[in-house]
Amino acid sequence: MMKSKESKTSLALASRGLKLAGTVLILITLLNFILLIVPPDLGSPSWWLNLTTQIIQQGIIPLIGVAALLAGIACEVVSGAATENDTWIETIKKRTFRLSFVLGLIFLILIPGHALAALASSQQAIQRIDREANRSLEQIELQLQQQQQLYLGIIERDGEPEALLEEFLGDEPLTEDQLAQFEEFVENPESIERQIQTFRASLVERVQTRSSSAKERSRFGAWKSIARFGLTSIMLSTCYLNIAFLGRGMGKTGKRTKAKKVKRRPVTPPTAPKPKTRRAPGPPPSDDPPFMP
Repeated sequence: MMKSKESKTSLALASRGLKLAGTVLILITLLNFILLIVPPDLGSPSWWLNLTTQIIQQGIIPLIGVAALLAGIACEVVSGAATENDTWIETIKKRTFRLSFVLGLIFLILIPGHALAALASSQQAIQRIDREANRSLEQIELQLQQQQQLYLGIIERDGEPEALLEEFLGDEPLTEDQLAQFEEFVENPESIERQIQTFRASLVERVQTRSSSAKERSRFGAWKSIARFGLTSIMLSTCYLNIAFLGRGMGKTGKRTKAKKVKRRPVTPPTAPKPKTRRAPGPPPSDDPPFMP
């Protein structure tokens, strides 16, 4: 008897804790979902990508809350403090299964939604990379033209090449290669154009390589995000919908059982009372005196 009381107390404590934890997990997650939507920026692919990513990442939390809530109700029933036919239990179960169904549909819709958002965000990033690459190429072209004009302006001036270059560079030391190159420019000004073309090709190739690498990383990141979060969303949707349909089946079974219990037996018509049989009257009293031995 003592062990039975202790087990009922433990079940009651576990039931209360599980129900409280499940309710808090569900409410906190739903509140986070609402805060993620506000303020909306429907025209931004990055906003959609962040929204779908955050919702899918937090999708496991309400699933744990639903499981904890149902486990708490089960402990309540096992301990004998409530029955399956209690109104509050049926209400909580119905709302929990409806919430699971809604969440299952949401995560099912998020699968293509996240994929489209990831591809759109990747395309937006690629366009930004192209703009930055074009801007870098324009700056390179401008700097090379300025450098070419500067060299030509120095060469056209009268004087020793070394003195002209030192006047242009100031106190900055010159290497032998730089001095030899400048002397070549002075002797053959056409070599400046060849040198500028070499610099241009090298810098453009560097910018294009960096741009292509950034584009590949953006595309790979988009497909990696689609595979990761798409698979997670599929699993979450499957779990929620299974819980919803399982609860729906259990609800129908409970209704049938309840209907069977309420069903009454057919009333049998009352039977007519049997006529009472009368005993035959005895012999009439005699006037003779009784016999005495």
